[in-house]
Amino acid sequence: MKGFCTERAGIAVVSKLLIVLLSLGTVDGHAESAPSALRCGTPYLLQAMDAASELSTETQRLKLVQRRSTQHSLLTPSGHFRVHYDTEGSDAVDPTDDDANGIPDYIDLAATVLDSTWELEVEQLGYNPPPSDNGLGGGEEYDVYVIDLGHGGCGFSTPVYGCAYRGSSNAVTHSHLEIDNNFTDPSYVQTRGLDTLRVTIAHEFHHAIQFGYYAERDGSWWQESTSTWMEEVAYPHIDDYLQYLSHFLSIPHRALNSNVNASHTYGSAIFSHFLDQHYGRDLNRLIWEELKERQSVNLDHFDRVIRRVEPGGLGVAIGEFAVWNYFTGRRHRRGFYAEGDKYPLVPTHDLAVAAKAVVRDSSLLDATGSNYLRLAPQLRPGGVTLAFESSRGAWRRHLLLIAPDSIAVRPVAEPTVRVIDWDQYEEVILVISSVEDHGVAYPYQVSVEFDPDLTDVRAALATLFEPSYPNPFRLGQHQQTHLVFDLASPSTQTRLSIFSTNGDLVWWKDLGPRAARENHMVPWDGRNAAGKFVASGVYHLLLEADGQTALHSLAVVRD
Repeated sequence: MKGFCTERAGIAVVSKLLIVLLSLGTVDGHAESAPSALRCGTPYLLQAMDAASELSTETQRLKLVQRRSTQHSLLTPSGHFRVHYDTEGSDAVDPTDDDANGIPDYIDLAATVLDSTWELEVEQLGYNPPPSDNGLGGGEEYDVYVIDLGHGGCGFSTPVYGCAYRGSSNAVTHSHLEIDNNFTDPSYVQTRGLDTLRVTIAHEFHHAIQFGYYAERDGSWWQESTSTWMEEVAYPHIDDYLQYLSHFLSIPHRALNSNVNASHTYGSAIFSHFLDQHYGRDLNRLIWEELKERQSVNLDHFDRVIRRVEPGGLGVAIGEFAVWNYFTGRRHRRGFYAEGDKYPLVPTHDLAVAAKAVVRDSSLLDATGSNYLRLAPQLRPGGVTLAFESSRGAWRRHLLLIAPDSIAVRPVAEPTVRVIDWDQYEEVILVISSVEDHGVAYPYQVSVEFDPDLTDVRAALATLFEPSYPNPFRLGQHQQTHLVFDLASPSTQTRLSIFSTNGDLVWWKDLGPRAARENHMVPWDGRNAAGKFVASGVYHLLLEADGQTALHSLAVVRD
């Protein structure tokens, strides 16, 4: 009798835990404001399963992962899924059946999406199918339950998009899914309707796959990172994942796996995107395979896999990741995130420097966290010396030298580095990354000194064009010509224009601020403003720079 009471008490504790977790909006004890709808109920279910680990296996099966009774079920055309649904009651789907096949169109679409998701994730990307539940849902197929989650579901009072239920507390386990019956309730804000059905299936089915590799809660950040990434792999036009990125990029000093809040965890999908786009799409799957072997999600396991494609391992990858994260939004450049122009910006710490004065900055970083120190030369001749100090921890640093027409990314190995002739750049960014794989509050200090004499170029004696090369510019032989000019004084607004002999404006480019120096170079590919190659002939160049002007001529030959 005592054991029976203990069981009942344990079940009550688990039920209350679910309510408390959702009312506080916490993940791993970190509070956040409760969202209108949770993207995914899976991490909260994992917490509940942990809380219930002392209960008997039978009680866990009956109480924590008890399956719904539904009025109908349908095998998808591939035979991989059994979809359970209602046509009456609070969980009913829209009865519309335009093709008159006796099955609601919503269920037809869900079946199609499920099959295409299996094809993508299992057949094309090579992930293992989710473990079998040995017929618990009525057959060997993977079970998906379509119910009303928009008013609370998966055991929660808060609306959710979907849940993947672990079938047991084992580290590798079967599972089943619950997804919403319409995705039209007001609680679904960012994406609604059928597009939400699509990305939710891609997301939650990836959890089902993950549970066949490693299902414990210490991996919840990586589970959500790769499931949210998988939404974009499956449906790149929907972009639902964008809503979470600000929660990650706004606090770059925090660890990848900090679980600071649920939105940060979803936002860590940007790391999965980075690994995919920088090292190849297979890498995320290879990491899951390593975690299956190791049965934990320690970052040293990531390091082991990354070394197959990057000899420097996780440390180099984290440094590169921090660099990529700078080039987003209005800073986006080709060669970084494919959709980086849609991403929010990471914050920078701007340092104001004066001649011969040392400015110091210090901070703390979590393992895998980063900070960004920004210097603005503002056309002042000279350069800066940056010195880095830290009492502990492993670090990666990069200098980003951003000019109007180019960027340079330079890894920094020595504690002290100099930037000579910094006035050729619009910004100088020092990216500091902690490349430890665990721990918090790694300290550092940076000292910056501006020196007007730190230069090795000659000041221009006059504002003029240097000879262009090649000249003549043969369009059939040369990819581009280089237009070269000197500035005697700095210019805040600089413009280069090309005119025909008739005086028609053929091409122009606003060059922005330019320093007083020799040999500014601007490439031209021989195309006019409409993108078409110009005709053979002589063209006139005009440089305008804060009242300074210069003229030059260039011959173009079309072979």
